[in-house]
Amino acid sequence: MKAIVVGAGGSARELLGRLSDLWEIVVVDPDEERLELAAAVRPVEVLRGDGSSRVTLRRAGLKDADAVVAATDDDQVNIEVCRLALRAGLMRIAAVAASSASLPEYRQLQVPAFAPDGLAARFIEQRLEPRPVASTSFAVGRAEAVEFRIVEDSPVLGVALHELRRGNWLVASVLRDGHLIVPHGNTVLKLGDEVTVVGPASEYPRIVRTFTPTEARFPLDFGKRVAVMLTRRSDLAGPIPEALALTRNSRATSVVIVHRRLESIRDEAQAAEVESLLAEIEGLRGDVEVHFRPVARAPARALDAVVVDEGVGVIVFPAPAPGLLGRARSVRALRTAARLRRPVLFSRGSFPYQHVVAPARTTPLGLAAARAAVDLAAHARGDVTAVAAISSFRSEGRESAQQALSLVREEAAVQDVPVHRRIRQGGLVRVVEEAAAEASLLVLGLPERAPSLPRPGASGQLLRRVPCSVLLVPASAG
Repeated sequence: MKAIVVGAGGSARELLGRLSDLWEIVVVDPDEERLELAAAVRPVEVLRGDGSSRVTLRRAGLKDADAVVAATDDDQVNIEVCRLALRAGLMRIAAVAASSASLPEYRQLQVPAFAPDGLAARFIEQRLEPRPVASTSFAVGRAEAVEFRIVEDSPVLGVALHELRRGNWLVASVLRDGHLIVPHGNTVLKLGDEVTVVGPASEYPRIVRTFTPTEARFPLDFGKRVAVMLTRRSDLAGPIPEALALTRNSRATSVVIVHRRLESIRDEAQAAEVESLLAEIEGLRGDVEVHFRPVARAPARALDAVVVDEGVGVIVFPAPAPGLLGRARSVRALRTAARLRRPVLFSRGSFPYQHVVAPARTTPLGLAAARAAVDLAAHARGDVTAVAAISSFRSEGRESAQQALSLVREEAAVQDVPVHRRIRQGGLVRVVEEAAAEASLLVLGLPERAPSLPRPGASGQLLRRVPCSVLLVPASAG
């Protein structure tokens, strides 16, 4: 088989190295030096001349050619080469467009053309985007096949295909646990699925927006409501206003006020006080939907049932007071949160969360905390400071820290949240405490192992030391 390649630049020479030995190739170019470089790639016939000339192409053997490739750095030359090849009746014609702007002219000729700048841009995009996807163009560049992996925060996780708001595209295949599934409308996307979506190239941005998370989700992965207990008047100045603020500035839908049922309170004065406090909440709620959940015993002891019944995603506690009593209360709250596998917010009234601090760690617990920090900063239009503590500045410790910081930045880039990266030598508690000195919120991972009074862990220590509100987030819901 015979092919004529017009142009001897980099793209043409790369092609020469890829074509099989079945092809007899003639390379046409006006530059003698480039022809010599092409001939060095493989044995080819070279012809010096203008490839857009009918005479030159005739000399190159257009009449007997099986294929023509136009690959000069001038689109007008390439387009004329394609026209001459079409007139000669050739079926195999391809072009390398010098500029992406010229692709419509090739499409008018129905000649497949590929722009190196566009291909390079797509490759770099896939490397740089915080939610990388794999994509391939086909149908003369008019269509895209885009591959996604369904992850924990994918907006389509658990969604049936018929529920998706589609443009002019379709889900062509689902690879699940190594098995290929030809999907239908009732196919529900699951964690870990490799999904291939096919559609017009113009739909690429919409496809990516549909299958990758671009909006804050916290606390919806745990529940849709914020629970807060009403036990004393100080709750109206601390935990309850912060619970209302958290609901306004997150994806939570409403607040659940957990309080003693009035009939269960034997002390009439205490019952009247609770009734008065409940009435005052009406003046605080503003535009937030509030549900009242009366319980027969102390609200803290009823949280297990409330979390399940009300779909609670966050529990708000007052921040621990100084001293042994406050320390004991914080440990009890942390143990409750660890048991329920729900985030817990210790309120110090430092909302709105304009400056959020979170340790940078590559563990599932660290990533869960980072996602919550980014989500809350996005709602408040604030920023995140990601902190990595290392024992020394040896290369292995610093590289691990930088990797963790990059992961936080990738999460934040999806929602356009600024991230300040900080690596400090020292213990985690001291490094995070210093970073949180001017913060409005500190977000930490909630360990599965419950703390104790003598061993509160890093989370328990930071909870008592920092001046801002503290949110502790488990890796996943229970």
